[in-house]
Amino acid sequence: MKQHNLHFYRFIVLVMLLMLAQGMLAQGNGRISGKVVDEKTQEPLIGVNIEVLGSNTGTTTDSEGSFWLEQLIPGTYRLRFSYIGYQDLVLTDIIVNSARPAIVNARLLIAPVEGEAVTVTSGYFSDASDKPVSNITFSREEIRRFPGGFEDVVRTVASLPGVSVVNEGGRNDLLVRGGGPSENLYLVNNIEVPNINHFGSQGSSSGSLSFVNLDFVENVEFSTGGFGVRYGDKMSSVMALTLRPGREDRLGGKATISATQFGLNLEGPLGQKGNFIFSARKSYLDLIFKAAGLPFIPTYTDFNLVGYYDLSPRDKLTVLGLAAIDRVDRDQSTLENRVTNAGIMDNTQNQFISGINYRRLMNRGFVDLTLNNNYNEFRFSQIDEQEVEYFNSRANEIETGIKLTAYRKLSGSAGLFGGLSYKHISNDNRTVFADTIYNRSGNPVAISGTDLPQRSVVNTAAGKYAAHLELEKQLLKSLSLSLGIRGDYYSFLEDPAYPAARAALRWQAGTRISFKASLGRYFQAPSYVWVVNPANRDLKALRNDMAILGGSYLFREDLRLSLETYYKRYRDLPTGATPETAYLVLTNTGVGYGGREDDFQSFGYIPLTSAASGRAYGAELLLQKRFSDLPLYGQMSLAWGKSEYTAGNEITYPGEFDQRFIFNLSGGYKFNRSWEVSAKFRLFSGAPFTPVYRPAENGGTIQNLPGEYLAERLETGHLLDVRIDRRFNFRAWSLILFADVQNVYNNKLQLRPRYDFWEDVVDDREALGLLPSIGISAEF
Repeated sequence: MKQHNLHFYRFIVLVMLLMLAQGMLAQGNGRISGKVVDEKTQEPLIGVNIEVLGSNTGTTTDSEGSFWLEQLIPGTYRLRFSYIGYQDLVLTDIIVNSARPAIVNARLLIAPVEGEAVTVTSGYFSDASDKPVSNITFSREEIRRFPGGFEDVVRTVASLPGVSVVNEGGRNDLLVRGGGPSENLYLVNNIEVPNINHFGSQGSSSGSLSFVNLDFVENVEFSTGGFGVRYGDKMSSVMALTLRPGREDRLGGKATISATQFGLNLEGPLGQKGNFIFSARKSYLDLIFKAAGLPFIPTYTDFNLVGYYDLSPRDKLTVLGLAAIDRVDRDQSTLENRVTNAGIMDNTQNQFISGINYRRLMNRGFVDLTLNNNYNEFRFSQIDEQEVEYFNSRANEIETGIKLTAYRKLSGSAGLFGGLSYKHISNDNRTVFADTIYNRSGNPVAISGTDLPQRSVVNTAAGKYAAHLELEKQLLKSLSLSLGIRGDYYSFLEDPAYPAARAALRWQAGTRISFKASLGRYFQAPSYVWVVNPANRDLKALRNDMAILGGSYLFREDLRLSLETYYKRYRDLPTGATPETAYLVLTNTGVGYGGREDDFQSFGYIPLTSAASGRAYGAELLLQKRFSDLPLYGQMSLAWGKSEYTAGNEITYPGEFDQRFIFNLSGGYKFNRSWEVSAKFRLFSGAPFTPVYRPAENGGTIQNLPGEYLAERLETGHLLDVRIDRRFNFRAWSLILFADVQNVYNNKLQLRPRYDFWEDVVDDREALGLLPSIGISAEF
């Protein structure tokens, strides 16, 4: 204890010395650089006026659309971009420090014209043209400072309206508007990535923690529905990450140590025309898992590489490389540990993402050519308390894709998007069960008495083809329309072709008020692991028909209120094909790590049929306040929703993620250039769950299925997270100290109950309540 106190006092002395040193060394040596382009054509804009709000400083863009602002005092800045014929745009939360230039890229929207006057409507809130409804944008700084977010993009957007709250140990599931964890599309620099999370669930897009380094992120656009035909093969949401370029003046970097991981970034120029960023990170979760009394520790390592190179003023290359390596370390030294670990499936994964994007600027438009390869290696196994293995799965899922997309500005106010894509799919899966396995109740059962195939050996190749065409048109000065058609072809399905149409309408009813609506059909191919069983080759693509209606009101330039309603109708969902499993709908499962805990059903090895349906509907209210001259920022949301699914047994069950009410309040205050405090409060009604019993009191089983499937609900939950940041700026480097406390008042939430096989009790409370974390980042 004395040693710990000594380290603490040394830490306090270090902080005091840094605070004294900052006053002597901080200088006005900050810099902002960037580029301004047309949001549609991507053409550089010459002569854009750029104003540093709150000061008399400003500049204009040069002949390549580039700009520089120098001799800035470190702090938080806001820039206003204005250009004749375009809507004004305000970018906020621009952090300038003494370590490296802040890179700010802006995309301006053409303004509707009335006679000779231009109506300006953007300001702090600029809606993405390709996602006109249900869309929100986050900057890197907004994500970094988010309390309880672990500087993770997925955890941050999980606090938006319409996204269910998941409190199952360390999960990073996106459950959007009644949808399941497999319905989300991720794009990183225009490259589709199956999953951006460590310890991803096979057949799903969820996991535990994002492996995309937040330091690389420029902004994140998250759409909870109504997205256009440019985005396909997913039914609920789109998360598009744009990664920033590296510095071009010299080699620099950043070192970070926090309570969960440590890492190092490097960035710098590539000759005179390019730049790069590279990072390596490794976890250390020992303290957290030991505090929870768990005999296993997940470990992860990840690497990120991004490169930009200008072949010419009109030709650019972007290179992306991502790698995630996941392992689980077990302590098998005692019988208690072996009994506990027998319920945990071993989860070894390697994910390797690579891609290159070539962009050519054309007259009144652009062309993108994208090549990518996604390699996912899954190694699962389950052992009993005697360390005898009874389940083993070795799967390699490889996607190699090519995508061609283009935009052409037509005469007047119309524009045309089009694209073609092809993915070559390699699915190599070797899954074996022993003659006797263990079910969720811990009882041995003969594999022949289950719906699981004892041995599956698949090594197949298939293709996904897609084409889309979308027209955008300004019908009137205040009315815009988007119409699109899309076709998907999945060669590994017996019914392979799926055409779809989508439309969106936006009406700017005044300078402060707008309305928007969308209607469309969305298809999604069955997960590759679902078709490992030959009986599942006749599955159809999953279908969702979605309608959205909403509006927004701008109280002031930095304060907006939005209201949206939605209705989703699901058809052709996969459900169990036998009487024993006909209560399951695969898209209504998957929040967990699978294996014995759910009788291996969430993998989709069991026989399935496309006979289930569902619906989800609700309303969402969102109030947003951006950082401005008033240094207070935040958002408040209230969502009501309902989801239900009719399974193969023709019984309607609530959605597993059906939380009727979710209230979120988050925000912060910047006291000065150095100190910032933020907080997040969540209140949410309980989700459905299946009751769990002690086997001795329930005929040897822990659950009564399907009779009590999702028959009860968790109690209402609430949490408060708080974060404090302190910045230091020196002559050539900067430092951030932060403290992030999750669940400040130590409210141990009710979780879905689990049976403890060692203690012979049913546990439904979170093991850890209050969870403090501190970290330090040094940038040079």
